[in-house]
Amino acid sequence: MKILSKTIGCEIAAGPGERLADIDPAIVVQLLKKDGYVYFTGYEPALAEFEAFTEQFGTCAGSRHVHYPEGGEALGFHAEDSYNPYRPDALWFMCLFEGSDGGAPTGAVDGVRLLAELSPRWQEFCRANTLRFERHWAEETWRLATGPAGREEIERVLASLPRFGHRFLPDGTLYTCYESPIVVTTPNGDESFSNTMLQAMTEQTFYGMTLGDGAPVPEELAQTVRRWTLEHEIEIGWSAGDVAVIDNYRMMHRRAEYHGKDRDLRARHCENLFGTRLPDDSTALAAGVKSLIQSDVGLPVATGPLPTTV
Repeated sequence: MKILSKTIGCEIAAGPGERLADIDPAIVVQLLKKDGYVYFTGYEPALAEFEAFTEQFGTCAGSRHVHYPEGGEALGFHAEDSYNPYRPDALWFMCLFEGSDGGAPTGAVDGVRLLAELSPRWQEFCRANTLRFERHWAEETWRLATGPAGREEIERVLASLPRFGHRFLPDGTLYTCYESPIVVTTPNGDESFSNTMLQAMTEQTFYGMTLGDGAPVPEELAQTVRRWTLEHEIEIGWSAGDVAVIDNYRMMHRRAEYHGKDRDLRARHCENLFGTRLPDDSTALAAGVKSLIQSDVGLPVATGPLPTTV
């Protein structure tokens, strides 16, 4: 095993005959805290090996295909699931096949450096404000997610979620509201600009994002951050058989434009790699609520604040 540290991130290269299972997980966690992401090359694990290795690091969601739309559109910088209460500590990726267009990389930026290079004015603004995500779910959508449970049972689960509000409207629509910080603390104890601001500003009909007081995100701040991320983007991957893990509190990532075919990139959320405990989803109802909030069963029918007549 050979470890190559960079300014941001590090690479672990396999020696002759080495497998992922030979790597000490404690070393990976230490490097991830220090460097923001770790890239593994030369190991070429099967999918089952990748899953067995990642399960040593905490509670992991199932491996899912990274979606590449036919039009090749990019996805903006974001911290995974930072718009809801189920933000994972880390993201694992594995490239099974780079696709016909070659190894177009995943983009990433260092939120610690980003915050440090904002002006003092915008640093204080970001520390003092939150992002609010207001969404409305049609009755058929939330019932599909929650199954036979009654409203009282559903409300108990919703009320247990941190920084999360909800209300059932007279027409059966479920209104939800989540507030997340703009600046978070990394597992290494540093402040980081790591959130979903940039991506949410491009898809308001999905996110329904404002500042915590209901005001829009200042365009000057958005332009400043957008320009910085594009100027300081780090390219991660991809060659077939390579693996990466990203600190979801330090780094933001994005899907770059990709116009090829047949890429097979898998992603896996690791919820408590650094010890962060997420809301319990061990019951069928709690898992259904999580699935609803993450839009796995359908999209919100509307976004934005409650009507003034409600």
